Amino acid sequence: NQYVAYEVAKGGFLDEHVKTIRATYKERRDVMIEMMEEMFPAGMRWSHPKGGMFLWGIMPEGMDAAEVLKRAVEKKVAFVPGEAFHATGGGKNTMRLNFSYSAPDTIREGITRLGTALKEVIVETH
Repeated sequence: NQYVAYEVAKGGFLDEHVKTIRATYKERRDVMIEMMEEMFPAGMRWSHPKGGMFLWGIMPEGMDAAEVLKRAVEKKVAFVPGEAFHATGGGKNTMRLNFSYSAPDTIREGITRLGTALKEVIVETH
């Protein structure tokens, strides 16, 4: 394993691959943010990461990401509820959204579906 890693690293492959991945992830992040601005209901907030593979969504206080996830799955889109990432508790109204895996068109469709789910849950709970 170490020999293979060495051979890949010494030829410059990783340096070029990192450039490609950074550009790809930036495009996908930007598409997700653009769609969230368009499709998410008022009161939603989200991170604007400079790197990584995830956005952090924050729903209005009192909303439960686990309940929104149920509605989202009915619409064939998913996210990870954020509560598990809060070691000291809280975070029921947060979600982790991955942008690294899906192509821009898939992100557009997914955020549209998630925006619809969020709006429906807000209408039902208020």
